[in-house]
Amino acid sequence: MKRHTASVGAATCLSMALTAVPHIPASAQEAQSAATDGVMVLEPVTVTARKRGEDEQDVPGSLTVINGFDIPTSTLNPGADVARETPNFNFVDYAQPGSAFGTMRGIGPLGSPLNSLDSTIGFSTNGVPTTSMGFSPTLLDVERVEVLRGPQGTLFGRNALGGSVNVVTTPADGQREFRVTGELGTDGYRLGEALAAGWLVPDVLAGRAVVRYQDFDGDIHNTVTDKDEGGAELTAGRGTLHWTPGFDLDATLAVAFSREERTDPVYMLRDGPGYPKTAADITPEGNRDSLDTTLEISKRFDSFTVTSVTGVQFIELDSQTDYTDAYLYNQYLGQPFESYNDPSIDYGYTDESERIISQELRLNAPEKNAIDWVLGVSYFRSDYDQNRDQQSNLFSNLNGTYDTEIESQTFAAFGDVSVPMPFVEGLTVSGGVRVAHDTQDIQSTFISNGFPGNVPRFSQDQDFSDTYLTGRMAVSYDWTPEVMTYASIAHGYSSGGFNRLTVNAPAGQPDDPFQPSTVWTYEAGVHANLLDQRLKLNASVFYNEVSDGQLSTFDPASLVFYFENQDYASTGFEVEARALLAPGLEVNGGLGFTHSELKNVAEGSMTGAEDGGRVPNVPRFTGNAGILYSLPADVVELPGDFFSSATYQFVGDREADVANSFALDPYHIVDLQLGWETDRVRLYGFVRNALDERPEFFGLQYAADARTTMVGRGRMMGLGVSVFW
Repeated sequence: MKRHTASVGAATCLSMALTAVPHIPASAQEAQSAATDGVMVLEPVTVTARKRGEDEQDVPGSLTVINGFDIPTSTLNPGADVARETPNFNFVDYAQPGSAFGTMRGIGPLGSPLNSLDSTIGFSTNGVPTTSMGFSPTLLDVERVEVLRGPQGTLFGRNALGGSVNVVTTPADGQREFRVTGELGTDGYRLGEALAAGWLVPDVLAGRAVVRYQDFDGDIHNTVTDKDEGGAELTAGRGTLHWTPGFDLDATLAVAFSREERTDPVYMLRDGPGYPKTAADITPEGNRDSLDTTLEISKRFDSFTVTSVTGVQFIELDSQTDYTDAYLYNQYLGQPFESYNDPSIDYGYTDESERIISQELRLNAPEKNAIDWVLGVSYFRSDYDQNRDQQSNLFSNLNGTYDTEIESQTFAAFGDVSVPMPFVEGLTVSGGVRVAHDTQDIQSTFISNGFPGNVPRFSQDQDFSDTYLTGRMAVSYDWTPEVMTYASIAHGYSSGGFNRLTVNAPAGQPDDPFQPSTVWTYEAGVHANLLDQRLKLNASVFYNEVSDGQLSTFDPASLVFYFENQDYASTGFEVEARALLAPGLEVNGGLGFTHSELKNVAEGSMTGAEDGGRVPNVPRFTGNAGILYSLPADVVELPGDFFSSATYQFVGDREADVANSFALDPYHIVDLQLGWETDRVRLYGFVRNALDERPEFFGLQYAADARTTMVGRGRMMGLGVSVFW
């Protein structure tokens, strides 16, 4: 972490090198100082939203850029924190690692993802894509997170139907840095982190390494096991080497690992007394191990730069679940509470693994070229394997063992260009296209445990392929150097494939592949840097029209899964602003609105969907606001600087399912921080979720009076210290 001393004077001011969107740094010394004619300014932000470095002001699209310091180390759900800092982005958590997903601007799975590649938001780290099994990882030593709204398949590949998230880690740039951080808090929370960085060979080889351990006991009581659930134990690390031998050649090798062990309850009765509490007879476990290796090599020539990015990722998940929480099923079926407390009757054990290989080779125009362009080819491969052992005395498809392998490949070529129009100063036309070919093959075997009506054994061996085109066009106009407006149209695509759960196998039937879905997105917006660069304002409006959205739903009454392709649409806006009001005082805020509705619903659809119904897991309103105040030492004549911050995040009500059976409650998150620091030490106190509200991340209706939800954590308070040298 770069250390900067913020000071106040006639020619010096506090200036945040942060984002396209307002966000609060962890402290005053994590801000940058700048002097521009003696006036406070917000410094420009460089992003890589179009596979090249550029000022976010020049990107003809809606994006939110979150500084790494705005994601507290104390977070246990970084995906939720990133989403809540991004208007019109909602985080949906199925309570187990690898099962989270998101909706953006009303676009998302109409149920839950059907396999690891069935997503509508792309996710990558340093441009290297992962799948839903790798979504919402531990965010460790992050420089920034770029959240891009609207179809991003042109440059970020498959399934970025509604948008894309790209995490950019802090580079190994040779700057010397050593830091140790520790945190302690309520409910057994504790964290330890160590970082070291600097030159290994001066001006030739730089290194950076960081490790973290984090633990939380849990705050949801299980009355059967008499233990607390909702706990998390996280271990992560990353090492980076950056080689600059000269000859305009750069190479970066990064290796990262992480392990998550979580005990989040999956099925809880929503409306029961004492909610949230659980009565599962098996302590839930959801564990994820991942190992990532990335190699990026760039060589600059006079006419272009060639870049190769290679990524290899190994992910392993294992989980154990009790399907019949006694509170829920006592309410649902009316049988005695104790009848659901036998761990040998209803259980599920699942092991999943995935190997992901990606390769991108691209050519970029030289820096400051009048016409900015990128051309490239890419390859992506996923080898997914699942083994399940399940038993249930209620659900036929939850009995027996499953062994499933899904092999997926994508070959693609892409290009993107921005051309200033010579006949109209300030007018730029940009566009891009991507042609891709997907293949997917499934091999699955089901073996029954003797449940009545199930076939003894069934195997499925089937393949699916598709060739498709995605693209975008935009026109932007610079009214002044500080104000730009744009309008764009984009076509997005979400691939088809196979359901990893093969739910029809117990009946001796194969699962047909689900079909691809597409979107046309129309957008207009403005980026403005006003009041002598003290106020940054971004606003956009959009309309999405989705064809053949991928719908899956389960009807507990009939014990049947339904799969359909369903059209839907959404429209709305985002507004974000950030301002420096005075030396040491910054405020920010963002607001998003989305109106979504299902369209062209088949008459008598067994999914329960109706024309005009809301798309599930899509809030109408999302919002965030923050304030940072720092008090430098020379003002109070005390050693060190004092700093404080407060953030507010709001997520509106969301329909739990495509039938709009019930709505998940809106929620408000308030985080507070107060601290003091010098060049060598930083002390701070923090409160996470000060209002102690339980976010409802996912919901399912078994009956009108038996609804289940997956919830987040309550209030957590703690103290932290960092030592630098």
